[in-house]
Formats: sequence, C-alpha cells, structure tokens
Amino acid sequence: MGYYHPLSKKPYHILAKPGEIARKVVVAGDPKRVEKAAQLLENPRVVNENRGFLTITGEYKGVQITLAAHGIGAPSAAIVFEELYMLGAREIVRAGTCGSLKKELGVGTIVVIEASAYTYGGTLGSYFPGVSYPACASPELVLALEKAAEKLGVRHARGIALSHDAFHTVEKRAQEWGAMGVDVLEMESATLFALGRLRGFKSGALALVVDNMVTGEELSGGRDELELKMTQVALEALVA
Repeated sequence: MGYYHPLSKKPYHILAKPGEIARKVVVAGDPKRVEKAAQLLENPRVVNENRGFLTITGEYKGVQITLAAHGIGAPSAAIVFEELYMLGAREIVRAGTCGSLKKELGVGTIVVIEASAYTYGGTLGSYFPGVSYPACASPELVLALEKAAEKLGVRHARGIALSHDAFHTVEKRAQEWGAMGVDVLEMESATLFALGRLRGFKSGALALVVDNMVTGEELSGGRDELELKMTQVALEALVA
C-alpha cells in the first residue's frame, strides 16, 4: 500500500483564490522587494500574505501580472513555484540578486541567466533522484529579457549561474566555480528552470550583481532603484 500526501496536491501556503494569480508572474526572494515593485502595477491588490509569501496581482500595460515572494533558497522557492503553477501561472521570471565570479561583470550589472548549474542533491535531487537534470531558461524569455533590457537602457549581460544552498560558505569554492565558467552565484534559478521544464511553464531569470568576488567590490548605492528597474525589465519582457 502506497502513502498519499493530500497537501502536496493543492496550494497550501499561497492562499490566493482561483483567478487571483496571473498567467505571467515576477518572483523575488524578499517580500519587501515585491511590495516596492507593486508601484509599477496598476490596481495592485494583495492576494496572499500567508507564511510571509507576499503575493500581489495587478496590471502592467493592460496585462494581468502577479508579483510574488518566494523566500530564500531552493526548498522555499520550489514550494512557491509549484503553488503558483497550481494557481494558473504559466510564465515565471525571477528578479533577484547575485554575486559575480567574473571581473568584467561589475556591480550594478543585470545578468540575464540562460542556464544554472547546481550542487548535486538537495531539492532538485529530491525531484530528480540519480539524474543531473538540465536547468535552462526558456530561450524565448532569455531573448525577451535581453530585448527589454536594451529597450530600457539597462546595463546587462548574459551569463550562467550556479544555484548553491549555503550562502555563508561560498568563498570556499568560488574560485573553483569561476574556473568552471560559472559567471554568477545565486540560490534559486536552477530550481525555477528545472521545475519549469518538469511542469510545463516558461521560466526566466534576472540577477542584479551586488558584489564582485574577484575585485571585492560591493554595490553601495542605488540598489533600490536598480532592483526596481530590473523588475521593470521582467515586466516588459512578459508583456512583449
């Protein structure tokens, strides 16, 4: 006799009602960033605050859009991505932050992530046991994000990320990862891309470089404005 986990078959953490989640969604780890980004929407309305996963739906240029917080790391993010999909999301773009492993990718650059490596095991190991599953963004969203960044005059670059699980340990292996061709470090894009492929939704990701691990430079000013501009890039790509 098999076991059955009924709570895994329906939204348990995002308590939005049917129709309150748009097909097009921008996600970020920090609920404060979601709250600030709501100023870019027309008629924004909160549709979930449960468990700290602030979720706001409104319109951008006449298109319904949802903004949602996913917390920190793959386990939290996977729950949110799964439940957004259950509630109707079919295109999800992450707008987050990252650390750069390349000297030329300076702070303030917005990276369009085309694919993400990840450390074996963890959340994706639970989804794909014994398999190194590819974690790639939807090509059409990569192109749309680059086009939107160019349109808005945003300094940007395309790159490969590594989604790691332990924020305070990255210095130990940063040089090794950089030598492998990894451009930036963050924590959630691999999960977004892999689940997008598995479940059948389009996925994309942007990441603002807030520190450069080669030069030691750290973004010291204008971060709020850059994060807002990054969210605008995501919105423009989704409504294009």
